[in-house]
Amino acid sequence: MMYLRLSVPVIILLANCENSIAENAIVDSSTIKADHAESITTVTSICTVCSCADNYVDCNNRRLETHFEEERWLNITAVKVISFEHNCLVHVTPFPRIIVERLILRRNRIARIDNHAFKELVNLTELDLSDNQLTSQMLQPHIFEGTFSPEAYEPLSNLQILNLGNNVLHWLHQSIFEHIADLKVLNLSGNPFGVFDYRTSIAISSLSYLEELDISYCELRELPNFQFHNAKHLKKLNLTSNQLTVLPKSLEEARTLEYLSLDDNPIRAIDRTNAFPNLKMLRELSLCGMLNLTVIGNGGLSALTGLESLYIQNCWKLGRIEEYAIAFTTTEGTMWPPLKKLNMASNNLRYLPMLLIGRWDKLEELRLTGNQWNCDCDNQYLIGTILPEYGEALMGENEVDELTCSAPPEHAGKKLASLADRHLRCLDLYNARPEKDAAILVGVLIGLLIAIPISMTFFILWRRGFFFCGSQGPGSFSRAFYKRASNDDDI
Repeated sequence: MMYLRLSVPVIILLANCENSIAENAIVDSSTIKADHAESITTVTSICTVCSCADNYVDCNNRRLETHFEEERWLNITAVKVISFEHNCLVHVTPFPRIIVERLILRRNRIARIDNHAFKELVNLTELDLSDNQLTSQMLQPHIFEGTFSPEAYEPLSNLQILNLGNNVLHWLHQSIFEHIADLKVLNLSGNPFGVFDYRTSIAISSLSYLEELDISYCELRELPNFQFHNAKHLKKLNLTSNQLTVLPKSLEEARTLEYLSLDDNPIRAIDRTNAFPNLKMLRELSLCGMLNLTVIGNGGLSALTGLESLYIQNCWKLGRIEEYAIAFTTTEGTMWPPLKKLNMASNNLRYLPMLLIGRWDKLEELRLTGNQWNCDCDNQYLIGTILPEYGEALMGENEVDELTCSAPPEHAGKKLASLADRHLRCLDLYNARPEKDAAILVGVLIGLLIAIPISMTFFILWRRGFFFCGSQGPGSFSRAFYKRASNDDDI
């Protein structure tokens, strides 16, 4: 009985100990789990490597070779921008489900992209793959597949901007854009196309809603004649720094263009034989850095009836722009486009025609520095009217003072503005100087007055044989001193 009494407290004590141990074990277990979960979150979160703030995941310049496994994106569900610029990415694998507007992968070494790599990116509107090592063979249509449906892959319906610039593309798969047919902006600049073959031409033409196309620095020697036959919404076209020697015929189909750049192309002349087609919607035209351009002749720009901004700068051989280069003829007479900005700085121009623009007072900006202006009567309107009345408003006082004369010699180096009140003389043919004509005539007359008597004297002496020209015998020598006797002497 006593043993029983003693065992009861022992049993109770043991039970209490077990309960305490169990409770401690539960507490320790939950603590360990919590610590483990926290450790996992810390280790796997992409934000431990990149900067995550203000809807922007910044993974730039971190020498990354991967854009991370799916589990490391767990705490990233919705952002505006994800950027992996300037890393060491070579292979792009499928991204996890994230709501993101812009994905930037430029300036890596990307040579391979898996099929449907971007299909889980919800609301993706801009994709930048520029400055990588993508080749034509590796850039395939399935890369841009969207979410899978029972019927087919759905397109990346929100993608509007695609940048493939500065890769190694020589051609495009003709169906490359079949899953992103609603693109509005396409950048293919800096790829060594040379020409657009039929595959590339079909691929670009398939983009019915395209508004901006950048094909600058693509070594293009020409464009297919019907390249823009489907370009019903194309507003901006960049053809800078190609090898075009004439204006592409296909431009006549790009009737909705509002901006066009032909900078740094080896076109020699823009005139009636190489004129712009009818682009009534064109508002801005850039013809800068065209080092072979020598003349813009009458009618060269006449079809651009809506032109508002014209930039012709750094064309070092451009010595002449003719009076009716921009003007066009209608039933009401000669008309001009509503030009507001005219930049013709740093060319080789000598004259600015008075009728180049219909209403100089409607201009808002004018740039004329860096040219070889002649200060003669053919520039009287520029020097005597445009500069005094509109110069400061259009160019500013400092720029007006930079305009100097290169000819004629008596005005060389003078400021154009300083001659505003002068009646400038006209240069003669071959730039002769009339003020020196009198001195030249007097010199010629004096020379003639001296030369004629001397010549007559030499002629008489020659006739008398004093110079013994030709073969002469003793008889000829005697006759040189013979004097014929008069009739009286004969008698």
